[in-house]
Amino acid sequence: MRKIASLSVALLIGILGVLVPRPAWAATTPLQYHGGPFLQNFEIYPLYYGNWSETEITTQQTYVVNLAAYMSGTGAPAGQQPMMKQYGVDQVTVAAAATASPTATPAVLTRNAVLNIIHANQTAGTLPAFGAHKLIVVFPAHGFSVTGCNGCGGFHASQSTSAFWAVVPADQEQVVIAHEIFEASADPAVNNFQGWDEAVDQCDSASPIKLSFGPIPPATDNTHAGACSKTGYTSLNEIQVYGWTYANYRSKYNTLWTAGWRLYSLQSYVLSNGTVLYNAVWRPTGNQGEEQLYGVTYADFISTYNTLYPEGWRLYILQSYVMPNGDVLYNVVFRPGNLGETQLYGVDYTTFRSNYNTLYPEGWRLSILQSYVLPNGDVLYNAVFRPGDSGETQVYGWTLADFQTEYNKLWNQGWRLYILDSYVISDGTVRYNAVWRPATHGEIQVYDWTYSSYRTEYNTLWTEGWRLYILTAYVLPGDVVRYDAVWQQDTVDRPL
Repeated sequence: MRKIASLSVALLIGILGVLVPRPAWAATTPLQYHGGPFLQNFEIYPLYYGNWSETEITTQQTYVVNLAAYMSGTGAPAGQQPMMKQYGVDQVTVAAAATASPTATPAVLTRNAVLNIIHANQTAGTLPAFGAHKLIVVFPAHGFSVTGCNGCGGFHASQSTSAFWAVVPADQEQVVIAHEIFEASADPAVNNFQGWDEAVDQCDSASPIKLSFGPIPPATDNTHAGACSKTGYTSLNEIQVYGWTYANYRSKYNTLWTAGWRLYSLQSYVLSNGTVLYNAVWRPTGNQGEEQLYGVTYADFISTYNTLYPEGWRLYILQSYVMPNGDVLYNVVFRPGNLGETQLYGVDYTTFRSNYNTLYPEGWRLSILQSYVLPNGDVLYNAVFRPGDSGETQVYGWTLADFQTEYNKLWNQGWRLYILDSYVISDGTVRYNAVWRPATHGEIQVYDWTYSSYRTEYNTLWTEGWRLYILTAYVLPGDVVRYDAVWQQDTVDRPL
């Protein structure tokens, strides 16, 4: 099933409880996601305030248009994507240049003064109203400067979690424009729920990157453990294995670890004879720290969790699987993080929903959701919640037909899959849990496909720039393995 949005110009196997040691070296801290909005698809509305010449406006506007094209992936080298796409920033466009107050006297502009300029031009119809997919950027003419930001050349700000703006005076270098637009896209709602950390702050001291249209700041590259990108691009690569034994999977893991690859997706499934097989997807992440558990009991998992949490580790992947004798075992991947998290393990639907209904109005949102089925047919839920303010819509235990009907309705309303979890109930049918969040990006999905058909589709989509966002496998009666998968254009790593 293809859904491509039209975007205008986001073990067993004898070994239990294996904990991979963390690396001995220290890494630059990768950026953190704090649960708030970021600008996945947005339009920049430039306002040239004061005495700008037509030539100056053309030069500045050309830079902004080319910057937006770069951020959208235009001209990206093969196998690479613009650095900001790893933070979920996907498509950027630029409205026509607007002008205002050509006789305004140069002055030092406070935050309130800039807001007054924006509000006056919104009232006059020169600028649009604020919106969740809009970034208003005021460019005061030569002689203007700004205050209230500790000596900065420009800054970005917000009125709410859906009202975003920035200001960069004309006397600043072009790279400052990119700096503020990068930061505003990744963390637009300052002073409210934060999105990502300020995306380029860790790289301010480095020299600007010179692209064909002009300079950009060397923003932080999480795929290399927080290092500063020197090219403005980051890797689109991924490596996968499907249906491997633990021994073969671990051999591959150990090889990839030393080459700077880290897990993006991990899932085990169990055949009727008790054989546990692994699917895994790796992406290049430099020296990112990572700890894992494979095939451990709940007691061992919780013991390790309670040790790692105060040391600054958080859940990145959590999956339970059920052995034929009814034992429930856990695969877990931890990564460094500092967000709060609330979890539920092995609870029935009623308990899960009761907790969800309590946590949602308190500002918690689903980050991980998985169901598993016991031999007696009971369906139990694992869930991890993190702070956030995004809207979300969910379905639980739906048939594929009902899920797809709901998907098609929500697609047209601007919702996209955030979590997809499929499982097989006792009568051999497949049921779906799904969580949608507001977004407008394209996505492609397949459901209930054989491995052969799935791999054929993967190989086709790879060459078109699509990368796995969600991958899950399940076992039907007779040890028939089926795959569900969701692809997004470029790579967007699911953040902590």
